[in-house]
Amino acid sequence: MDDARVRLREFRHALARLGDVLASTRDRQVMVSALLETTTTYLAAPASVFYVTVAGSERLRPMERLGTAAGAPLSELPGGAGIAGAASRAHGAVLWPAGDDDDLQPSPLEPEAGAGAIAIPVRSGGHPFGVLGYYGRASPFEEEDIDSLEILVRQAETAIENSFLYEEAVRLSLTDGMTGLWNRRNFDLRLESELSRALRFSEPFAVVFVELDQMKAVNDRWGHQAGDTVLIELARRLTEAVREVDVVARWGGDEFTLLLPKTGLDGALLLAEKIRSAVGTAPFRIDSGNLDITISVGVAAYPEHGSSGKDLVNAADAAMYQAKARGRNRVEHAHAGAPPERDKGDPR
Repeated sequence: MDDARVRLREFRHALARLGDVLASTRDRQVMVSALLETTTTYLAAPASVFYVTVAGSERLRPMERLGTAAGAPLSELPGGAGIAGAASRAHGAVLWPAGDDDDLQPSPLEPEAGAGAIAIPVRSGGHPFGVLGYYGRASPFEEEDIDSLEILVRQAETAIENSFLYEEAVRLSLTDGMTGLWNRRNFDLRLESELSRALRFSEPFAVVFVELDQMKAVNDRWGHQAGDTVLIELARRLTEAVREVDVVARWGGDEFTLLLPKTGLDGALLLAEKIRSAVGTAPFRIDSGNLDITISVGVAAYPEHGSSGKDLVNAADAAMYQAKARGRNRVEHAHAGAPPERDKGDPR
């Protein structure tokens, strides 16, 4: 009875400790570390490993390890291999030795199993996320160990799933659902960050404003589905034309913005011309055939055309408006001074 009470007290302590960590972070790496450490201590396992499921496969890759496994040269487990692989395929905890199941054996790629081993899958949203494996205890694991382990893992699974949901919510709040580009909100955040960096280090950067020419005519003649196809393809071409450090965002409607760090006016104009050519020289494919699409582009640079994010965006937008007014399918750069207002009656 005394042993049972000690065991229950240890379990409650482990549950509380794990709960405190899971409630204080959305970092899955920290969650996994806390889960592995807490469960390893509770089970008194000399060696433990968290295997992450390799995306699109059943392979298991060692991601974190404790105890005697910490210094071991562990390798990736093929699908279904060993105790961990069996647990992944069984979608539930697996004990070894397993009674009459002679086919279940530890893999040579796993830590030494000793007198007993146990593995349990960790799932997120109904999909395999990884497997926890515990090895090398002098005495075999028991069903009671599985019961306690399942409670601890289920608690962690809820927190892990919530972290995925949180990431997705953040992603949706910062990206455009149609094109997958950053949205206006995130562009504004990145612009302010770049402005702060430029002020600190006295480095240039540029803002580019892009708008499709006569998009209304495309929607009116070919339908909004065709218009959506054009927007998605434009987003792809813009992304392919820029550097990895550049930011491409959908400003709204058929307007797109680019943020070019460490780029002066001359460099930004070269890129803008490259973008204009990439769009205008190859037709856009829609269900009804090919469309010749062009864009008008406006460029503004810091510090020549503004000292705030708002001023630079307005200057690039005004330059784009000038490109429209001068015949479309061209690049214009901003000029010092207050940018002109858009002509709301201008046919875009």
